[in-house]
Amino acid sequence: MGITGLVTEAVNGLGNHLSHLPASEAIIFDIAIILILSAMFAFVAKLLKQPLIPAYVVTGLIIGPIVFGFVKNMDLIHAFSEIGVAFLLFTAGLEISFKKIKEANLKKIAIIGLLQVAAIFGIVFALSGFLDLTSLQAAYIGIILAFGSTMVDIKLLADKNELVTLHGRLVLGILLLQDLIAIIAIVVFTAGGFEMGALGMAFLKLLVIFSIAIVLQKFVLKKIFKFAAKSNELLFLTSLAILFLFVILSYALELSIAIGAFIAGVSLANSQFKLELESRISPMRDFFAILFFVALGMQIVFSGVGQNLLLFGFLLIGAFILKPIITLILLRLTGYHPRTSFLTSISLAQLSEFSLIIGAIGVTTGVIDNGVFSTVILATIITMSITPYLIGYKKSFYKIFKHPMSLLKFLPIHETTHYKDEKDKKILIVGFHRIGGVMLDELLEKKDELLVIDYNPDVISMLVEKKISCIYGDITSPELLDKIKLNKLKTVISTIPEYESNVYLLKKIKGINPKIKVILTGNRISEALKLYEKGADFVITPKVVAGQKLASIIHNGNSKIKDVKRDHIRHLKDVHNSLY
Repeated sequence: MGITGLVTEAVNGLGNHLSHLPASEAIIFDIAIILILSAMFAFVAKLLKQPLIPAYVVTGLIIGPIVFGFVKNMDLIHAFSEIGVAFLLFTAGLEISFKKIKEANLKKIAIIGLLQVAAIFGIVFALSGFLDLTSLQAAYIGIILAFGSTMVDIKLLADKNELVTLHGRLVLGILLLQDLIAIIAIVVFTAGGFEMGALGMAFLKLLVIFSIAIVLQKFVLKKIFKFAAKSNELLFLTSLAILFLFVILSYALELSIAIGAFIAGVSLANSQFKLELESRISPMRDFFAILFFVALGMQIVFSGVGQNLLLFGFLLIGAFILKPIITLILLRLTGYHPRTSFLTSISLAQLSEFSLIIGAIGVTTGVIDNGVFSTVILATIITMSITPYLIGYKKSFYKIFKHPMSLLKFLPIHETTHYKDEKDKKILIVGFHRIGGVMLDELLEKKDELLVIDYNPDVISMLVEKKISCIYGDITSPELLDKIKLNKLKTVISTIPEYESNVYLLKKIKGINPKIKVILTGNRISEALKLYEKGADFVITPKVVAGQKLASIIHNGNSKIKDVKRDHIRHLKDVHNSLY
């Protein structure tokens, strides 16, 4: 007997054994199998630098009826997955902050987000006959394709410290607006279609829940959470109670529980205890979200995908080509720089967790069959899996597509991306927001000789206000350095800790003018030594400096800590006041 036969026999034996277990123990084994296999596939996904969602879906595919059929109690798993949806949308609601959207320009975000969804919607409807879709199915597919993944994008951009950049803020703003549109779409679809009476009643119910949320948030929740914050356990329990209170309200009003969960999150989005709530809720959210995505994997039917290959191809083309092009054009039309527009649009080139939730609603209402839903799940897995590569190599992709994008060069650019006088500069600072702010008073004395490069738009706005020459952008962009008279510089200071970026900068600068003094920053001692080997004149090592400071505090004893604290607070306030 070969290895395949042994595996099959072992699996069948395990399946037969599990089928004779009492119901209570079978539930434990079902969840155990889900978590063990999910962990195994998650390890593989992490090693391959993939998001974990596809790993959970693959787990569901393997343990589901289409492969081994380990899990028998599907009703329980679906019940758990419903709770997973509630937690996912609760945390999505916690992220809804109009302050974050305003940081990227609320008016432009609204125009871009609404027009992008409308354009995708219109394209799907125009092609509904070609794709063999009914009008209602086209509505579902249009919404499914229009959204990007908040969960995946925020995680990837946060890992690369790009949420503070202009394109990071645009991505976040567009995603948050899409989340709001998704909730409206859920209301429409759960109302049973586009009949005006049913829609009117559904939106009236939504207004009722929002009104209750506003009243509670204004008069009740602040006081409750202020008291609950005295105990971590009570804070956690109170947040769960609020979540399920709104879940019950939405169920009582015959709306999707996803809507209630989302509104519960929005009601707490501006709470002063938001970070504590997210940290307490996240373990339970992750647990039930795993069950949700595993349950999705169990519902995949490959025979249905074979009958929907045209739709499958369209979803991939729509996510990777149509949606980024539409977003790019809209961003350029609203005055954003080609590079900002490209980096934003390529980050949104995937389907969303909301796509899966809305697809599941379509199956429940009978509009979408399991074959179409399986097609949506597979397309979502593929697009989410490729997103890390799109974001990781987006600068390289920009170099490739920069020339085709020149077709839109006639469109004006209205970004406040720089301030520059006509004087030659002697000092270049890269990454002002990290260390440069500490030296602001000294630098102001030489501001006629100073040029700053930074990718934080708030820093650029502050420097423009102080009339310090500055450019918004990423130092690894060749076109950025081409704007600078490098041969006139005397000193270059980079406060960015990324080793590859510093190597690129050092090579570029020294290649043009070997006499320039180049001061870089190293996160690790090993990186600092390598930078010295490559020709750096000095390498700042913040962790070593911090360690030396701590050693000094320990050496001087606790009697000196109050003096050190007082001086440090005074210094921080002076720096903050000079900046803002």
